[in-house]
Amino acid sequence: MKKPKEFKRWSISESDLSDLTPSKARDLIVKCFYEAQKETFLRSRQQLGIRSSDEDIHASVVSGVRLAFKEADGDFDKPTKESLMNVVGVLAKKSASWGTPEDIIEHHKKQIQKVLERLK
Repeated sequence: MKKPKEFKRWSISESDLSDLTPSKARDLIVKCFYEAQKETFLRSRQQLGIRSSDEDIHASVVSGVRLAFKEADGDFDKPTKESLMNVVGVLAKKSASWGTPEDIIEHHKKQIQKVLERLK
């Protein structure tokens, strides 16, 4: 019997919301995406016979977020509030295409919305 994918629910903490900058918001998006999709990336890497340490998976997640910035016509190294909002949409679509349940996607979008609402 195939083991079901595990999807963790990451939640933003109040301390994460202090001293927000676009770069810190981007890093929180990476953290959120990592926590939500870690199992998906792990399984994909294992199927390909690729090393799968936490550092390797994190690097893959960062690469995925960088790609999402390109797809959203944003700059990973110089994020803006607008580009961050667009990236969240790209990542949500990718997650859905990988089979992530809608409730998990919506939960994480709401967490990042809290970040973006506080961002000036």
